[in-house]
Amino acid sequence: LGKYKGVTVTLTKSYKADDAAVKDYEDTLITNAGGFTKDSSQTTVQKDSIVNVDYKGMKDGVAFDGGTASDVTIDVANNQDASSGSGYIDGFTDGLVGAKVGDTVDSKVTFPEDYQSAELAGQEVTFEFKVNYICKKLTADSVDDDFLKKNFHVDSKDAFSDYAKKKLEENNESEKTSDTRQLVMDAVNKNSKVKSFPKGLIAERTQNLKMQYMTQNGITQDQWKDFLEQNGTTEEKFDEQVKKTVENNVTTELIFTAIADKENIKPDESGFKSYVSNLMSSAGSSDENSLYKQYGTSASSGKTYLQMIYRVNKALEFCVDNATVKEK
Repeated sequence: LGKYKGVTVTLTKSYKADDAAVKDYEDTLITNAGGFTKDSSQTTVQKDSIVNVDYKGMKDGVAFDGGTASDVTIDVANNQDASSGSGYIDGFTDGLVGAKVGDTVDSKVTFPEDYQSAELAGQEVTFEFKVNYICKKLTADSVDDDFLKKNFHVDSKDAFSDYAKKKLEENNESEKTSDTRQLVMDAVNKNSKVKSFPKGLIAERTQNLKMQYMTQNGITQDQWKDFLEQNGTTEEKFDEQVKKTVENNVTTELIFTAIADKENIKPDESGFKSYVSNLMSSAGSSDENSLYKQYGTSASSGKTYLQMIYRVNKALEFCVDNATVKEK
């Protein structure tokens, strides 16, 4: 172990919730809630337009699964969903530029070779778009009370500002806590050194992580190689990447377990139960054993692993509490 008590870290972000930050956050909330409305003054799609469309994807003239949607708002310039920010495949929106409201236009695109669907990977398809209308972006200044009431359950712009400020402060506090923990963990890891790993631990943990991945994605052992090929990788490359992740994780676990030993940090039963309860809620597990099985080859080994992780987190909290944290 190197220095772990009294490390100094510096936060580089701003966590302010001043008037300017709150105003920007209001606009973000409105956009994420689908904050666009019809702009009747615009009739032709431009390169930077936000446009509402219905679309249908077809391969060899036949609509394919998952390729049809209606009432979708698209950011043409960035080739992405205007509300969620999720991107489309290259060329998806190219055929929209120059189209008029009410037109039906096509875009020919080719799916990437490593696309998740084997049926579509590397294939050329056609997307047929019906242009419903061109949008203008709503902002905190232009939004109306009906939109705010429907999406945020507030009755006025003033109430929305209060709502946005509270949410931003909560988010900032959560982000600040997370950033501080990460910086302290990185500093402690940097100051310490793991000379060797316990025999067989990396191989065992690598296999466990691989099995968790397969379970979470509903993949059987027989389907595994085909799944990897469809995603443009091999079992050797996947194992190598997982091994690197495991080695990084185990390094942190060993260092903070050593800190817990040195500082006599014990896992408390009530705290562990609360920790497990939160994990169950996040993972959608119906009972503790189902959760434990996600983290080990059996419920027993999974519980032992989570008890260790809980103690590691307690040791990290100790280091954070004793750190000097400077702000930008």
